[in-house]
Amino acid sequence: MQPWRFFALVFFCFSQSAHAISSIHISVGAIDAPAGQLKNAQFQVDLKGADPTLTLKAEVKPTNEPDFIPFELNCGSFKNDKIGIIDCLNGNLTSKPVKAPFSVHFVSYPNDFSADIFFNGASFSDEAGLHAGEKLVGIMTLAAKKTKETWAWSGALNWTQGEVFWQPFYFGKAGNTFQFNGTFKAPNLNIENASLLVNEVGKVSANAQINTKTKALEDVKVSAQDVDFAGLYSIFLKPMVEKSAFGNLEVSGKANWQFEIKNLQPVNFELNLQDANIEDNNGKFGLYHVNAHIPWDYDEPKNISLGYSDGHVLRMGLTETTLQAEVNRYSVTAPTLSLPVLDGALNFEDVSAAWINQQWYWHLRMDLKPITMNEFSKSLGWPEMKGKIDGHVPLITYANKQLNMDGAMTFNMFNGSVSMSNLRIDDPLGTVPRLYANLDMRDIDLGDLTRTFNFGAIEGKLEGTVRDMELENWKPVRMDARIQTMDGKHLKKISQRAVENITALGGEGTAAALQRTFLRFFKEFNYEKIGMSCRLREDICEMGGVESTPTGFIIVKGKGIPAVTVNGYTKYVSLGDLLGRMKRITDSNTKAIVK
Repeated sequence: MQPWRFFALVFFCFSQSAHAISSIHISVGAIDAPAGQLKNAQFQVDLKGADPTLTLKAEVKPTNEPDFIPFELNCGSFKNDKIGIIDCLNGNLTSKPVKAPFSVHFVSYPNDFSADIFFNGASFSDEAGLHAGEKLVGIMTLAAKKTKETWAWSGALNWTQGEVFWQPFYFGKAGNTFQFNGTFKAPNLNIENASLLVNEVGKVSANAQINTKTKALEDVKVSAQDVDFAGLYSIFLKPMVEKSAFGNLEVSGKANWQFEIKNLQPVNFELNLQDANIEDNNGKFGLYHVNAHIPWDYDEPKNISLGYSDGHVLRMGLTETTLQAEVNRYSVTAPTLSLPVLDGALNFEDVSAAWINQQWYWHLRMDLKPITMNEFSKSLGWPEMKGKIDGHVPLITYANKQLNMDGAMTFNMFNGSVSMSNLRIDDPLGTVPRLYANLDMRDIDLGDLTRTFNFGAIEGKLEGTVRDMELENWKPVRMDARIQTMDGKHLKKISQRAVENITALGGEGTAAALQRTFLRFFKEFNYEKIGMSCRLREDICEMGGVESTPTGFIIVKGKGIPAVTVNGYTKYVSLGDLLGRMKRITDSNTKAIVK
């Protein structure tokens, strides 16, 4: 039996017998409909009071659900003054997932029907916790008319109070309106015009075709013009990228976007941003006054562009620029891209990215145009440096959420070089990226380095290694690091101020042994070698020097007259404490006691 025939039979019996009998009771074994199945229906109308009441108990199984769900529907006041016109007032629908106080005005004829449904304080949920609503207030209207084998239908939903969670989206503020109309001719349900007005976002329009037999959403077109970017991000975009680097943003501006799907395949997409601001609340990046045109088409290559007035990446300032590339189906390419950073630039070459098997794969090469070390160090919160940094990055590839570098990345600084090898970053766009690498320093001019850090003068050459370095969310958690002066015939001098600062760097228990007789006459001293090491595990450094002693280690080993030696006695120190000492020294806030 079709559902509308069942209710028509009930309404007919009621209208014909309302004054002859005190109650009507009807049982129906099963009803099949495109939306699902109904069974064990018990329908009763009580005519004894001033206002008739109605009770319906049954089990329902929506098409996409595996099991039947018991429910009960009650009408506190049931009116049927004319055939086909029903008013259910002070109604209540209860089942395991739903509790919905409501009132309905229902009009039904053989080839058309309409319904006005008022709900007040409705709630619903499912066992998986993927869909839920609380304290919902609003009105839903539905109407349909059949011509031959086609139903033309329309409806609207005006939701004025309450909150809804529909995985992955959360609508915490009411004031949303959904209007829709279309046709139905089995098995195709056509949504010819749907309009969703979302509070704090704007208006989204759509049309679609749904195959009710296969339950496939076949043809879809969605567009939104001049919507609020902040609302669009918080409600629709953030839930889909929450576990990535883009999951905790503060955004503003306006956006236009649209996409189209045909035969279950995307065919085009376009996103435009106007004067948008994007700020990562974790402080990793920010872009300001962004204007972007990002089109995509399955059949035709498109040119995309993105520009901004300023911004930052890891607190390094970005200046005004425009980036352009070509997107060809599921790949993006750009022969060159220039990204101004501070007073230099990152120049990318051979940029190529592709979306394959639901994952991104890309590669690029990069040159670093010289950046002033002073600006670079200040932006990262490091001690202020001088000079410039430049370098070359060989081929970098990304696949399976992992970034790898072929060869060594080399930077030139302090008349020497720093190179990085075996670089790997796991999930670089995730919330907790992990970096693995080795570092090598060669021929670093200690004179330039110590003058840069206001450390006190040390003349000589420095070398160092960092092995098995591991950073979690860009913070060191593991490494075996060693720096020491190089052997050779170059000048090896250290000033009294540098000795004082090395003593402070060594922390409590570190002492500098000088030949007191000559202290008042000399401001610098000879040394044989200088060095420190740190074996970091989590936050604890196991410290070492150029040599071990029964009670500790030697940081500075003196040579000649006057001789100076700095001994360290605290073998274990937290990394935070060590970095704090370095900052206090370079800020000239520490005055060590020289013994």
